[in-house]
Amino acid sequence: MKIIKHGNPDYLKEPVKFVCDKCKCEFEADNTEYKIRTFDYNGDLCYAINCPECDHVVTAEIPHK
Repeated sequence: MKIIKHGNPDYLKEPVKFVCDKCKCEFEADNTEYKIRTFDYNGDLCYAINCPECDHVVTAEIPHK
């Protein structure tokens, strides 16, 4: 493999904000807590995690930087 441009591994440690559609809980999680899901219901890449309040699966879109 040949690296064309080096990335920033610290970017992955930035917390992501989630809002539960079911109970409206707002929380943040870092890359050790959420999973990257290939696609959400709209076909977009997203992060997925279970809500700490009601255990509902919550998704957040992957930001484009």
